[in-house]
Amino acid sequence: MKILLYSHVFHPSTGGVETVSMELAQGFARSGIECRVLTRTPREPGRAFPFEVIDNPDGKRSRELVRWADVVLFNGATLSLTPWVLLYRKPFVWVHTAYQAACIDGAGWYDGARAPLTPLASVRHHAALRGWKHVVRDALKLGLRRFVATWLVTKHVAITDWMQQANPLPRQVRIYNPFPTERFEAASSATQAPEFDFLYLGRLVSEKGVDTLVKAFATVVSQRLNAPPRLLIIGDGERRAELEALAERLGVASSIVFAGNQHGAALVDWVSKGRIAVVPSVWCEPMGGVVVEMMAAGRNLIVSERGGLAECMGDAGLVFANGDDEALARRMRQLLDDPALQAAQSARAKERALEFAPGPLVEQYIRMLAEIAGPRTPHG
Repeated sequence: MKILLYSHVFHPSTGGVETVSMELAQGFARSGIECRVLTRTPREPGRAFPFEVIDNPDGKRSRELVRWADVVLFNGATLSLTPWVLLYRKPFVWVHTAYQAACIDGAGWYDGARAPLTPLASVRHHAALRGWKHVVRDALKLGLRRFVATWLVTKHVAITDWMQQANPLPRQVRIYNPFPTERFEAASSATQAPEFDFLYLGRLVSEKGVDTLVKAFATVVSQRLNAPPRLLIIGDGERRAELEALAERLGVASSIVFAGNQHGAALVDWVSKGRIAVVPSVWCEPMGGVVVEMMAAGRNLIVSERGGLAECMGDAGLVFANGDDEALARRMRQLLDDPALQAAQSARAKERALEFAPGPLVEQYIRMLAEIAGPRTPHG
């Protein structure tokens, strides 16, 4: 079987899509399947993979790649390559990593605020914000994506049950994203006591709800003046300065450390310094890669309940209503004051993380792709 994997972003870029695409391509290669990755991210000079990476091909090369493949796997719902896929009558799969087939903005988040996750409501919402003449083109593109999704895509993959319900489409199956959790297992075996009571890992942007966390943390600190907790924030982004200013206004700047972006062994070391991980996204996350990573690290978890975060976590942590800092503060106090609950959840977290190990999930993809590619392309 010959698989063309389209991943708009790929290594050396970093992020959830890039990580999952890498795991899929490596898993295909380990199974003896010929895979080529087509991406718009420039390749890293000198870096070799057990599969071919083609970056920014022209139209002729793109057609050749589609014609070569037995099946085309798009890690994302995109119209890229659609003319060639249809021309050569290739079976193709859309993996729904976000809401591109459901709303104009593709995220359910626009200009720092929630946006509708259904097509007509999304069009009306954006028309009210930007005016109809600025929305017509986007609405037509959404309509085209909906048409292709409904009538032409061979198979859809929802990366969580949440996505399957929020973005119902025909011929859809649910397969969780595979994540390489091994690197975070070292944090679960760290012997030193955590320096920080709470931990956040992720981008510092509006939809991630880090301001909700800072407000909730300030409430917890005000109620524990004799032994004030500490908060570690790992990551960077456009809202960092605002968050630092918010911490100053709330009087908790001295109890928060902004560690910035971290990678590799340094990232694992920083994660091991925190006890309770908080994932406070305001928007509806399609899945929760950082949740899986924190579970592999044996961290306790508190996550926002609406979206894919809570589903990924299962019973390995606590939830609160998206954007509700008072509810989050209550959960933070609850877990902080209950060592027995911390221990029980940490044990469940490491077990739950195993359900996202790449091997079995990549095998689900292989079986699905072999089935739609047909009998002429046996597994391997």
